[in-house]
This record gives sequence, structure tokens and C-alpha cells, in this order.
Amino acid sequence: MSPSKWRLRKIFRRPVLAAARPLARANISPNSITYLALFVSIMAFLSLNLNEIQWLYGILVFLVGFLDGVDGAVARLEERASTQGAFIDSVSDKISEFIILLTIAIAYPSQTIFALSVPLWVLLATVGWLMTSYTRSRAESLGIEDLDVGLGARSERLMLLVIFAVLQLLLYGLVAVTLLGTLTAAYRFHHYSSLLEAPPVEI
Repeated sequence: MSPSKWRLRKIFRRPVLAAARPLARANISPNSITYLALFVSIMAFLSLNLNEIQWLYGILVFLVGFLDGVDGAVARLEERASTQGAFIDSVSDKISEFIILLTIAIAYPSQTIFALSVPLWVLLATVGWLMTSYTRSRAESLGIEDLDVGLGARSERLMLLVIFAVLQLLLYGLVAVTLLGTLTAAYRFHHYSSLLEAPPVEI
């Protein structure tokens, strides 16, 4: 589960830059794009809970992920990258993820899949997604540099959800991203732990 050359952010680097350049020339602030992504996640919530249109939900989730790449690219092109912007982006990302998952729980509150209720799957997915991010953040704070490990980073989880939603199989997508997030968190925990200095053994 080491980093893959097919990591989505690498595959989408060119289209992200193509979208970012005109925005940078127009002097659009990176934070504006971050907030737009948050707004789009709310639109995804409405698309599924008001109209139950899974494919539209999927497209909007894709746009959330795409904009998440664009805001960073705009910040670099405009040379406006800052710790404040990084903080706002990280917090907004987590809020968007929560909205995206909560949407499914509210849309299908009484349905079950593989003997578990949809709200329970959403809870498990939320824990897995949060732990995936937390293990990386904590490892970084402890000085670990080899951070980009595991196949289920944010982009991959969102894209998997998008694919299942467009195929009208959203609940199976929920199961898939739950497992992917949990396995990635577990792998990162194991990998980072192995890189940290162990306490001395007392004899």
C-alpha cells in the first residue's frame, strides 16, 4: 500500500493546473475556491436528500475533490500560499467530508447493507476517514517525512464514492470507502509506528 504512480492527484495535475491558471490571472483568492468547494458539498447534500439523484450527487462530490486541488494550485501560482490558507483548507476539507457522508445517512436512514444500517456504515466511514488524516498529521508533528503512504487518500476515497454514485450503487460505494479508509488508517498507523523510535527495553 505504498504510494502509487497512479495516485489521482498526479493523474489530475494537468487539468487542475489548466483550471487554476485563469483563476490565478483573474486574481481569485484561494480561500474563495475553498469556500466554493464547501458550498458544493452542501449542494451535494441537497441533490441527494431532496431529489435522490445519485448521479448528480456523484458529480458534485467529484467537483468538491477537484476544487480541493484547484485552490492549492491557485495559491502556488499566485504565490499566496500561507499557513492560514492551509489551516482553512484543512478544516473546510473535513467539514466537506462530514457533509458528504452525513448526506448518505440522512438520505437512507432505515436501509441496511451487509446486515448493518446505513447510518452505522456512515459512522464507521467517518471514523476511518478521520483516523486516516489524524495518523498522518500526528506523524508529521513527530518529524516523520515519509508521509505519503496508503492507497486510500482523500482523493481516492472521494473518487471511489463518485464512481459508485454515478453507477447508482451509492450504498455499495459507502461500504467500499469505509473499508478503504479503515485499511489505510491501519496501514499508516503500522507504517508510522515502525519509523518512530521505540522506548528502551528494560532488563
